[in-house]
Amino acid sequence: MALYAMGDFHLSFQVNKSMDKFGKVWRKHEEKIQKYCNKLITNEDTLVITGDHSWGRKLLECRQDLEFIANLPGRKILLRGNHDMFWDVKKLLN
Repeated sequence: MALYAMGDFHLSFQVNKSMDKFGKVWRKHEEKIQKYCNKLITNEDTLVITGDHSWGRKLLECRQDLEFIANLPGRKILLRGNHDMFWDVKKLLN
């Protein structure tokens, strides 16, 4: 069992906000995330995603991004990042 941490996925399967403008290293970055997670992480491992999961501002805009994360191997722990606008902490506290 191993512990991995990654962050700044900035997924945008449902919104039009590509990371390509930040350089060629970001092109098809979701495919790179999937490839290396599948290569390194087993179902017995834990992956901590340290924030900035999605560019979606509302939960419905993040559905495919969160499904992508859920389909990565291992147990996932998600931490809220400064760009995770869909994550309404006030609602979680009620």
